[in-house]
Amino acid sequence: MRVIPTSLLCLVLALCPGAAVAQSPVPRSTPLPASVPDTSQADAVRVYLDCQSSRCDYDFFRDQMRWVNFVRDRLVSDVLLLVTSLRTGSGGSEYTIAAIGQTANRGRADTAVVFVAPNDADDVVRRQLARTFSLLLGPYAARTPLASRLSVNYAAPTTAAASPKSVQDPWNFWVYRVSVNGFGNGEKRQSFMNGFSTISANRVTQSLKVNLSANLGYDQSRFDLGNGNTFTNIQRNYGGNALAVKSFGDHLSAGLTASAQFSDYNNYDLNLRVTPAIEYNLFPYKDFTRRQLTAFYAVGLASMRYQEVTIYDRTAETRPVHNLTLAWNARQPWGSVNMSLFGSQYLHNVRYNSYGISGFTDLRIAKGLAINVGGNYSRVNDQLYLRRGALSDNEIIARQQALATNYRFFVQLGMSYTFGSIFNTVVNPRFNGRGGQQF
Repeated sequence: MRVIPTSLLCLVLALCPGAAVAQSPVPRSTPLPASVPDTSQADAVRVYLDCQSSRCDYDFFRDQMRWVNFVRDRLVSDVLLLVTSLRTGSGGSEYTIAAIGQTANRGRADTAVVFVAPNDADDVVRRQLARTFSLLLGPYAARTPLASRLSVNYAAPTTAAASPKSVQDPWNFWVYRVSVNGFGNGEKRQSFMNGFSTISANRVTQSLKVNLSANLGYDQSRFDLGNGNTFTNIQRNYGGNALAVKSFGDHLSAGLTASAQFSDYNNYDLNLRVTPAIEYNLFPYKDFTRRQLTAFYAVGLASMRYQEVTIYDRTAETRPVHNLTLAWNARQPWGSVNMSLFGSQYLHNVRYNSYGISGFTDLRIAKGLAINVGGNYSRVNDQLYLRRGALSDNEIIARQQALATNYRFFVQLGMSYTFGSIFNTVVNPRFNGRGGQQF
């Protein structure tokens, strides 16, 4: 973990890398005044935690960090804790935590980075995060009346420090993963079965990234139509992907992508694509968790062999293809935005193309008010794979085959408004496990 200090207390903490801010226990013989509510500490530093990771346990942080007032609105906070994460080459996570001063602390910012191993338990991760939050919030808490109740603890190492020689990795940075999943459910007149498996091999370094993967999917749906007939829908999807990317400085990268697919839905016996590609990021890649503006371009060949003859009277064809994607992603105190413009085209006949726009925005408009808007829209003119012949009503309803279309879209819109008390440090887990009952 690395911490960028901005005060004398941060300097003390930096000299003690295992240090954490802890709350001195109040002696049991000294009860709190009756006038002090148990839901807030008016003098504590007000913190708004913005963490979208599933491993951020908000109840745990409230329970362990009683010297902090976690508030529900960024606009009334003293400090914003903005947590972003990236997947590391080993399959673990890199958490970047920015403590951004608000109101009277505006203009001040500290940053820490925490690495967790791929097999670390959730409890290990949340304790690592809580300890790092404490380090970042210490300078702010030191200027509050609660400072007299805080102390700095240092956990001395129990073994000799490791020598600074380079680590010898017997796996040479390769990480392998195999997974197999399946489920089934049903009732008297219908049943469903699904199976999915993947295998992957990844090697990630600062200069080179290699991702290899293969997948197998099988879906079966069975319906008793009530007239003595049974309709069964089977969907198989097998494939593999390969990616090799070389870094060229802080903004540019180039590489090769390849994929192979078998798909009942898209009428593919084989869809093989090989495309060299290049990407330029306007911002340095090291700022990826907070912002990026990229242009991605790939050009190559697509070789397709079909299960049945297509609407263009073909059972196989090889075509040159290229695609371009412009993407902007940002995550800031005011919210987050993800937008992209994309397009692809077969070069043998440019009228076979598809293009569109997609985006999602989550904005915090005012105190308690947040909106999110998202969706995508694309024009589709490149369905070379459509099989010839009409589909039955059952096949259409079950989405057994791809249908001809000239557009696709998806839209979502949401709004939330929260009002009332902005303070609550109490954690009450009673009735959390109520056996799946809904109230």
